[in-house]
Parts: sequence; structure tokens; C-alpha cells
Amino acid sequence: MEFLIQNMQVIIAAVAVLVVLFIVIGVWRAFSPRVTGGRRGQRLGISEYYEVDKLRRLVLVRRDNVEHLILIGGPQDLLIEPHVSASGQGYSSHPEPMQPGTARPAPRTPAFKAPPLRPAAEAPAPRREEPEL
Repeated sequence: MEFLIQNMQVIIAAVAVLVVLFIVIGVWRAFSPRVTGGRRGQRLGISEYYEVDKLRRLVLVRRDNVEHLILIGGPQDLLIEPHVSASGQGYSSHPEPMQPGTARPAPRTPAFKAPPLRPAAEAPAPRREEPEL
């Protein structure tokens, strides 16, 4: 008990210094720009990965609600599939059929004109004579 009474001023000063330190750290974090983004603003992450063999992995990387399938390791990294939707529906390899009444855009006109086709009524091209053997 005597120890606490004799060192009460030192204990109060130490607690006050700790409180001021926590306040300074809180203000610093509130006004400094975030580099990592934290959990709330995280834009980049690994959704899933699969080890193909000892060297290679298939990695599903998520960036801004878009996923990219990447094969890493080995001699070269390879982007397998870009822009996979990260929505709750998931990815389907079978596209949904078009609804009745929806039209596809018309094909574009060719940049270069093709030569006109020869009508069938015209005479055929002359035959080449083959030499006898």
C-alpha cells in the first residue's frame, strides 16, 4: 500500500501519457490517407485458388466486382478468362437462350466491296486442255 501512495503521481502521469498517445494515434489514423484500404474499402482479393500441380495454380482474382481467372507458376503466367462476373448468380458456361422478340444487331456493311457474282446463265469459263501422257 505504501508503494501506491508514494508513487501515485508517477502512475497518474503514466496513465495520462498513454491516454494522450491513444488520442494522437486515433487522430493520425482519421486524417491520414489509407494505403491498404482496410477491410471496408478492399478492392482487390483472391476469391479461390486450385493447385494444378507442384508449380502451377489456377487463381480467381477479384477486382471491383469483376473476377479474372489466372494460371500462375511455371514458365509463364496466363490469363485464362477475363471479366468473370462476381455477382451472386455465379458463372455459367451455358449462356441463357435469347427471349422471343429480341433481335441481334444487323451485320455491318463490308469495308471493301466484293466483286459481283457471275450469274448462272452465262457461259462457263473455257476449259484448259490437258496434255496427253
